[in-house]
Amino acid sequence: MELRFIAPELRQLDTVGAEVLACAVFSDQLPPRGMVGLVDWRMAARLSRYLDAGDITGEVGEVVLIPGKPRIPFEKLLLFGAGASQQFDEEAYLDVIGRMLKSLASLKVRMAVVERPGRWLSALEPMRAMELLLRTCSDQGEQDVWTLIEAPDEQKLITQHLAEERRRKRMR
Repeated sequence: MELRFIAPELRQLDTVGAEVLACAVFSDQLPPRGMVGLVDWRMAARLSRYLDAGDITGEVGEVVLIPGKPRIPFEKLLLFGAGASQQFDEEAYLDVIGRMLKSLASLKVRMAVVERPGRWLSALEPMRAMELLLRTCSDQGEQDVWTLIEAPDEQKLITQHLAEERRRKRMR
């Protein structure tokens, strides 16, 4: 899997060439926050209306596919239910990442923009979240390109960590 990064800003989303935007949505967050909240704003509160009406619940296990264009530059918006934000932990993170990998593989998506589940909650330290992501990817097969939504300081830390891991593997 090749990893790229963009900052969590709508302008940055407009510059990425990918088919899908994949994000977690929480059952107790209305209006939604994180990248889902920014996309909701761009889509004129369409996601908030779905959440308010119960068409999207954010419950664990839920996967919702919504057309993205013309409001966002992606063909598809994939939302993954992550449950209550207060109960989001490492186990919930692994569940959402696993569903993301399976869904993107079944849709034959080659390039996706992905917001790390719970990123805006700071539920998991970025390094730990990245380790879990890479381990889950290696268990479930390779994906092509994921562009992760991360703040610039976290991008730098993750990039340095990945470079160190590559060096360690070469030294073995």
